Formats: sequence, C-alpha cells, structure tokens
Amino acid sequence: MSIITLTTDFGTKDHFVGAVKGSIYNELEEAKVIDISHQITPFSITQTAYVLKNAYKNFPKGTIHIIGVDSEISVENKPIAILLDGQYFIGCDNGILSLITNEIRPEKMVEITIPDPEEYQFAILGKFIKVACHIARGGMLEVIGMQIDSIKEIVEIQPFINSEKNQILGSVIYIDNFGNVVSNISKSVFSEIGKGRDFEIVARNYRFTKVYKRYNEVVDYTIPTDKRQDDGKRLALFNSASFLEIALYRSNLKTVGGASVLLGLKYRDPITVKFF
Repeated sequence: MSIITLTTDFGTKDHFVGAVKGSIYNELEEAKVIDISHQITPFSITQTAYVLKNAYKNFPKGTIHIIGVDSEISVENKPIAILLDGQYFIGCDNGILSLITNEIRPEKMVEITIPDPEEYQFAILGKFIKVACHIARGGMLEVIGMQIDSIKEIVEIQPFINSEKNQILGSVIYIDNFGNVVSNISKSVFSEIGKGRDFEIVARNYRFTKVYKRYNEVVDYTIPTDKRQDDGKRLALFNSASFLEIALYRSNLKTVGGASVLLGLKYRDPITVKFF
C-alpha cells in the first residue's frame, strides 16, 4: 500500500489536519499517512515548494503527496495530479510544483476532472483524497483527469544570472526553524557561474568570502577555550538541500537569535554573489 503524505498550511490548532486524516482512513482504512509539515506560512507557494522539494526525495517510489496550500479550486487554480520522479503529487496548479519540474521532467500530468464529492467542503478533503486513494489502490491518472502539457511556474524561485557583471542575483526564499536564511542560489548554479573564482556574497550589510561545508567549521578546536563563545558566528554554507544559506552557528531564536533577525534578512530580500 502506497504512503500518502500531507503538506499544508493548516497548523495544528484547528481540526483540519485531523479531519483530512479521518477522511483518508474513511476512504482507505489501510492507508499509511505521514505528515511532512502543517506549519507552512499561510498561502506561501515558495515555502511549500522548498519544503516539498527537499522532503519527497526521501520517500519510496509510488508515494502520493497531497498539497494543501492555496488549495481552493478556481478557474485560475485548477486541481492537478502529476507523476514525477516515480512519485505522485496532487494539488492546485499554483506554481508549487515548478521548483521540482524545472529539474525533472514529469512522466504524466493531468487536470483532475472528477466531480467534487458533495459531502466535503474543501478540495483537500474531497477531490484530492479521492484521487490519492484511487492511486493508492493502483488506479491510473488517466481515469481521474485529462492530460495537460504544462503547469504554472514560479519565476521568483530562479535566481537571475548577470553574465556581464559576473553576478548571481538571488533572494531569500525560506527561513528555517533556527532562523537561518535560505536563498534560491543552488550549489550547481554557484559552481557553474563561478568556475572556481574568488567571490563575495552580499546579504544586506554583510559580506562573506568563504562558503563552509558544515556549521561547526567556524569553530577553531585547536584553541582551548569555551566553545560557546563561537555561538552566533555568521557564516555562509550550502545546506543539506544544496542551497546557499546565511546562518549563525548554533543559533537559537530564544537566546542567541537567528540570522533572519540579527542580520535583518526577510523573505524575498536580495542575496547577491559577485565573482572576480
């Protein structure tokens, strides 16, 4: 039986997450349901795309991902289902999946055309669950929709390359639970444009000329001092998702603080890489 995952902006205070899970089990009692996140910032397409892109790779082939962010169906927000990289994604055509499809070509894409179940108010509680359980039973995408050739793309996900000035013009797309700031500049783009040259990363009033491999590389373990004095050191590194991140070593939002707060970096703020 396939795994069904949930990624939503519902939070955990209200009844919505429980209602979704109950509806899945009511439809398919033997289903395996896993939460990716329910703490997405409401209606944040970019944040959802980042979280989903970096989570789905850890699931086995055949996993079904229900996306409950900006999931109210309309003429401009049509329900879609995609088979991509051996896994299924069900949500609205709002740009979320473009962060994945710009690297991997979908095997199948359909606009979901099955009617709304009358007993459900929200798409994720009705149409999306019906489709997910249909797929989990071994059903085909062609049965629940008509084939489409393209989906909406999120332009802001991609950094701008200024070849004349040898620059990558990126921006903040995500702030994690530690307050670290993730940019849309991938390691592959950085390497392709930089070609091993010296560089300077500019984030607001701060500059970085080195990219670390690990957070604790900023600590000099040869010096016999209390290593807690290194807490809060600024650094740039490529995170586990291979995106350029501006961070503070051992950041804690309740004590040291995070890079987003202490460096004054917010969602969509520019981050620029200059090569020399």
